Amino acid sequence: MQITLTDGRTRRVTLTPGSYVLGRDPTCEIVIDDSSTSRRHVRIHHAEGGYHVEDMGSKNGTLLNNQRVANRRLRHQDELLIGSVQVRFIEGAVDHASTVVVSDGGPRDDTTHYSSRSSALVLTERRLQMLYDLSERLTTIRDRNALLEDALNICFETLRFERGAIAVRRANSRAVDWPVVRNLRGAGGELTISRSILGRAMDHGERAILTDQPAAAMDPTVSMVQHGIRSAMCVPLKNEQEILGVIYGDRVSTGTVYTKEDVDFLAGLARQVTIGLINARLLDEQRSKLEMEKELAVAREIQNDLFPQQLPEHDRLEFGVLNEPGRTVSGDYYDIVARPDGRFGFVIADVAGKGIAASLIMSNLQAAVRLTMLDCTDIGKTVSRWNNLIHGNTDVSKFVTCLAGIVDPASGRLELVSAGHQFPYLLSNGSVKSVQADFESQFPLGIVGDVDYRALTVDLSERPCTLFCFTDGIPEAMSASGEFFGDQRIEQLLADAAPSDPAGLIRHVRKALTQFCRDAPQSDDITIVALRLT
Repeated sequence: MQITLTDGRTRRVTLTPGSYVLGRDPTCEIVIDDSSTSRRHVRIHHAEGGYHVEDMGSKNGTLLNNQRVANRRLRHQDELLIGSVQVRFIEGAVDHASTVVVSDGGPRDDTTHYSSRSSALVLTERRLQMLYDLSERLTTIRDRNALLEDALNICFETLRFERGAIAVRRANSRAVDWPVVRNLRGAGGELTISRSILGRAMDHGERAILTDQPAAAMDPTVSMVQHGIRSAMCVPLKNEQEILGVIYGDRVSTGTVYTKEDVDFLAGLARQVTIGLINARLLDEQRSKLEMEKELAVAREIQNDLFPQQLPEHDRLEFGVLNEPGRTVSGDYYDIVARPDGRFGFVIADVAGKGIAASLIMSNLQAAVRLTMLDCTDIGKTVSRWNNLIHGNTDVSKFVTCLAGIVDPASGRLELVSAGHQFPYLLSNGSVKSVQADFESQFPLGIVGDVDYRALTVDLSERPCTLFCFTDGIPEAMSASGEFFGDQRIEQLLADAAPSDPAGLIRHVRKALTQFCRDAPQSDDITIVALRLT
């Protein structure tokens, strides 16, 4: 796609399948700096094997081949008028070399001059002004390929390249891609570049200028003669210590050779391109981050729907719960189920790890709990079934600590199973007691298959009493100085608030936790299930 502005400047944009908004707004994929163009004027998008143009309610409208258009498929050589800006749609590359070949046949020292990355740029006032004028044009293009196409256009316009290419280093690799390659001589095929010149630019940030006229009276380099190169330049795209790629250009016809000022001007241009690449990369990262945040927000909504939407009610049993994820989604889980026999089942669990992976395992456990808790007759055997499910679907690095129980409000009988989970506290008669001394903790779910989990019977007939169950996000919460909240603080808090109802008890603990951590970030999920019998 070729864009021609009202002042005669042109730029080429290579379209890849996707969607591109053209207009004056800086957030557009292709920014057009023209007052006759609307902020978001037109959209070009790929669908059904071709590109389509769609006017976005622009003030001056969009013309396709001199006819007003709202939405139409584009054909080869179609001309769009966007305000006063002409856009020509070209299917296929008409002036691009097909490939870049890196050759081991490097130039001789007497035909090549290298400048280090620290060398100052020496430019005339005219060229300094030209760089200044080009700065905004290059640094505000949002699409990487459009930026590189425009940069190569400028090189051909101002430095009279006859062949040229821009390389971009792949992420976390020494390899490079050549997204834009052009040959004005009309010969397709290969554009050959010296490996030594490319290496010195990519590895050491050196810029090079080559001519076919050696300083001493000797023949030109074999490499340049073989490929018919009259003069060439190669400069790095560098940002501080990071080298993002190179710009290469040459002339193969007779004419003047490149000078040191030419390569300095190209190096200045490369700095603007580098800024544009970094801006485009940051924008891509921001878009990816926003997209991830949207996906996580949706995941959190779905996860919230997996938790009980309303706590069961009973005249002698009251529940209180809290779940606060350390990240957007939680790896902790709780559930409370009212059974047909008048008893209540409850679960609190903590999946190893955090984030999406932990939440997926949590949803797997949640499905198993809902299917089995209503009518199970032996909570130990039921937990064994959950264990086999988790063990069969995960590796040993993914496990779940779990506390599961069935309580009878009438008798005060509680059957409780711990699969490697934090021991609960029992609040009764003004005292706080950990049931750890009476509790046999067993393997977390998922580590070993076919485990025979056994239930402990706890007598809750001495009323009122409260069972306080929690995940390790509370005792392992850290202050800004690195101190753990610890079990002793939990016990003291529970003792201070023993007469409280479950909701008040949870508020008391959460407030103390906030005061303790202050500005330190929450490092883990925090979940509490408290049940009080009266």
